[in-house]
Amino acid sequence: MTLHNKKLIFVLFLLFLVAGSVFSQSNVDSIQKLVNAKVGNEKFNFLLKLSQTNRANGQYDVAFIFAKQLLELSISDSSIKDKVSPYFELGIIHQNKQEFDKSLKYYLKASELYENANFRIGLASVSNNIGEVYRQMRNYPKAIEFMINAMDLHKKLENHAGIASSENGLGAVYYDMNELEKAITYFKSALLYYKLNREFTNVALSQNNIGSIYNELEKYPEAIANYKGAMEVFTQLNDSVNYAMCLANVGNVYNIMGDYKQGIDCSLKAFKISTRLNDRFNIAACYVFLAEGYQFSGDYKHAFEYQTKLLNLKDTIYDLETNQNIAEMQTRFDTEKKEKVNQILKQENELQILSINRQKIINYSVSFGLLLVLGLAFFIYKGYKQKQKANLQLEEKNILIEEKNKIVEEKNKDITDSIRYAKRLQTAILKPENTLTNYFDDGFVLFKPKDIVSGDFYWFEKFGNLSLIAAADCTGHGVPGAFMSIIGCNLLSQAVNEYAITQPAAILNSINKGLTKVLQQKGDSDSFVTDGMDIALCSFNHDKMIVEYSGAFNPMWLIRNNELIEFTADKFPVGAFIDSQVRLFKCHEIPVQKGDMIYMFSDGYADQFGGPLGKKFKYKPLQALILDNHKKSGSEQKLALANAFESWRGSLEQIDDVLVIGIRI
Repeated sequence: MTLHNKKLIFVLFLLFLVAGSVFSQSNVDSIQKLVNAKVGNEKFNFLLKLSQTNRANGQYDVAFIFAKQLLELSISDSSIKDKVSPYFELGIIHQNKQEFDKSLKYYLKASELYENANFRIGLASVSNNIGEVYRQMRNYPKAIEFMINAMDLHKKLENHAGIASSENGLGAVYYDMNELEKAITYFKSALLYYKLNREFTNVALSQNNIGSIYNELEKYPEAIANYKGAMEVFTQLNDSVNYAMCLANVGNVYNIMGDYKQGIDCSLKAFKISTRLNDRFNIAACYVFLAEGYQFSGDYKHAFEYQTKLLNLKDTIYDLETNQNIAEMQTRFDTEKKEKVNQILKQENELQILSINRQKIINYSVSFGLLLVLGLAFFIYKGYKQKQKANLQLEEKNILIEEKNKIVEEKNKDITDSIRYAKRLQTAILKPENTLTNYFDDGFVLFKPKDIVSGDFYWFEKFGNLSLIAAADCTGHGVPGAFMSIIGCNLLSQAVNEYAITQPAAILNSINKGLTKVLQQKGDSDSFVTDGMDIALCSFNHDKMIVEYSGAFNPMWLIRNNELIEFTADKFPVGAFIDSQVRLFKCHEIPVQKGDMIYMFSDGYADQFGGPLGKKFKYKPLQALILDNHKKSGSEQKLALANAFESWRGSLEQIDDVLVIGIRI
């Protein structure tokens, strides 16, 4: 998040929490035997518990198995009085799977049964859920209609928890619609009910959300006051994770206000807490706020340091053996160098002693005469032998050092040759950039790896009447990033060509599972692995003139009639665990017209430092640059972007891989 892009992710409290353990697919058969052993209401309650438990823990396919049995039992067994729960449960499962049409079908059936039974609290709950489904579908008028209906029913029943849930949902709807004043009104009202019910966690999270809206409204004192109010509650709850999140938000507001000293101080404190808790997500946010605080205060050295730390946070694959060998060689070289210096100092010391003795011999020459001459000759001869021996040892050391240097140079050459060969492999996997015109009327690929090989990669594929294209940014750059790019490219091709998956969201969900399996990622803190990638993925239907888009952090831009429209990505990566639950990606379906331009990219271009003040390029200038050139041919656009990048970078180092793709419909 930059000083010019102040939207934060809100925590919404439309959750369905059920305690219990998780049943994996492999255990379904054994659990099914326990289900079959029960009858009547006991079997009904057991099935309901199994479905809720697995759903709450993200095992939607397993939950669906038990929920379908629950529905069949309620229909076949007349002794079962609860006819609503199966429909309500199936509605929640399909909503979590983002199968909204199926979810609405089951919710509406549950609503009909609640209405026939005059069970108003159940009717209010299902109405609120229907409103949330419409919010996720971006049908905001319908979402408002059902949520207001739910809120009115909860008010008649004086159900404070239900009122808070509905008002919080309405706040989220108006926030999505960018009607911030209305959003904050509903969030504040929900906050009062949370306080009334003593739901302290929701109180704190609501204050954090309200602070974020005030931040967007540029009411900075109110934003800080709400963040600090949330911090006080999190302190009482001993919730250090969310305390650090709010503290980092306070630092960001101070940066926006131009009080960089306080902004940096808050961000550093939040960073220390998050580091102690190993909270990588909040550490990354602190790096962003610290980089911006130092940058706008004129401390470009520290700004560059934290920007680099942010990039390196994603780098987890290293060639440990090669690094260790080089470190050992360097240690030996340093040791031998110190021995050489010590030997020279020793010789100088001996010569100094010899000089002193010589002076003494001269002073007593009259008395000791011949004895002094003989003694002097003896010491001169001895010194000569020692010096000769020392020179011989020094020559041997120099020869050994030269041999070690040759070994290091050969190793470096071997490593460089291996990396260059890896580039040949990566180039062989990626299709030639000029083949993009085989899929679209016009387009370009600007691809500038930071090192010999790249962590960014592009991908094209043809499947029936569909053309698929992706711009991806894998963990790290150089050799570590290249390893991930090869894995990501293969998983994309496998999802389309072997599994016949063509919807972008389904492809990303498939890659999520594939990366988890390949890298053996787990959600527990002892084996936390954050290997993954940010990606923008599109599928173009040539017959229907429709583009489907899904993204992980990387958005998609569409230019039509000289206007740039941004389609936002999900705020979590592909293949990296932020908590114990793997999240599902959303899909945007976009009608397109002849002549539309679509752009996808990684963050390398916008994050490049340069210009007269050594600042980052950023996304707003990138949008302006693309708008100025979007009517030109693909090759001309590519040249304009490449020239602008090099002019901005100047003599500064390229800090990350750069990838920009443009296609004309």
